[in-house]
Amino acid sequence: MNKVILITFFSLLSIQCKSETKKEKAIIITTLATNDHPTSGKNVELVFCLDATGSMSGLIGTAKEKIWDIVSELAQSNDVESLKLGMIFYRDKRDAFVTKKIQLTTDLDEVYDKLLQIEADGGGDTPESVNQALHEAVSDIQWSEQQKTYKTIFVVGDCPPHMDYQDDVKYTLSCKEAARKGITINTIKLGKSCAEAIVHFRKMASCTNGEYLHLDQHASDVVIATPYDDEIYEVSKSIDQSRVYYGTKAEQSVNYLKKEKSLEVYEKSSKTANSSRASYKMSKAGKKSYGNKELITDYIDDKVEIEEIAEEELPSDFKGKSKQEIKVELEKLKKERKENEQKLRELSKKRKNYIDEQKKKLSKTEKKSFSEKVVEVLKKQSKEKE
Repeated sequence: MNKVILITFFSLLSIQCKSETKKEKAIIITTLATNDHPTSGKNVELVFCLDATGSMSGLIGTAKEKIWDIVSELAQSNDVESLKLGMIFYRDKRDAFVTKKIQLTTDLDEVYDKLLQIEADGGGDTPESVNQALHEAVSDIQWSEQQKTYKTIFVVGDCPPHMDYQDDVKYTLSCKEAARKGITINTIKLGKSCAEAIVHFRKMASCTNGEYLHLDQHASDVVIATPYDDEIYEVSKSIDQSRVYYGTKAEQSVNYLKKEKSLEVYEKSSKTANSSRASYKMSKAGKKSYGNKELITDYIDDKVEIEEIAEEELPSDFKGKSKQEIKVELEKLKKERKENEQKLRELSKKRKNYIDEQKKKLSKTEKKSFSEKVVEVLKKQSKEKE
């Protein structure tokens, strides 16, 4: 039975995460090393600063469900060559953590895995450590120096920043640094409480000509289950399972770790989120999530000659085989990969058409959702960057 689900404060993904037990001023979540941007094509760097205090259960739940929709819509609508995503979660000094940081990376599965571990907790008073979160987003995130790269931060929360902390870098200074680096700051104020936050969120956005939005407390969004989600899940997982890597021992180790993390995501997130994730991975930017030296991809794209790969740099399943045997096996894997990718494209198109039809039925009664508002801003600003 197909369902249209409204994400609210009480109805979110049922993902079990470990609770924070150790108080630290700032915890940095590291990611795998990633490549620099290519020299041509449209590049996007996107960082979300999300309030993770107890009142933000709706926001965190929506992020877990809809982040793939956001990046997929952006990547496919504006022909993005490379997309890097990072996140900073913030609370306050008396909570289990002040900030948690996920560095910008093209490995969105790594970012998503860390996102799934976050639960809304703490807080209980106002203001929050918005200043520290924005300062880290601007100064500690490894932004590209390329002028044509669209670089943006979304600060999302319901409470104002602490302006009384003496050791804080105030957001007014961070805004000036963001402007110098060519980073656009967008802000989203959630809910009706903490009305004093509005003036601060407006100033944060205006200093870099960003957008200010005011949405409901729970960052409500619509999740539409489709008749195609189960099959998309299976086909997409099959593609990820088929990935094989060549290169040095160190290179293969990094890439197979990425593959392992990618496969774990299937069991941790919802079918609907996985469908959006599959759509993203079929985009030009999304295919970079396969990692470097994925043998089937490089073979399909004529980027590798089997004769040029040393025996010790072959995937383990190919070692000891003749070059001709390897080519025969690769032709088989190439055929399977192309068939699965074509099937996934067709299923994703059917899924999109189904969702569009369902949204038409809702459009008369529902306002634009959280993710739709974010996508609208991203499309507009990245287009202006051309």
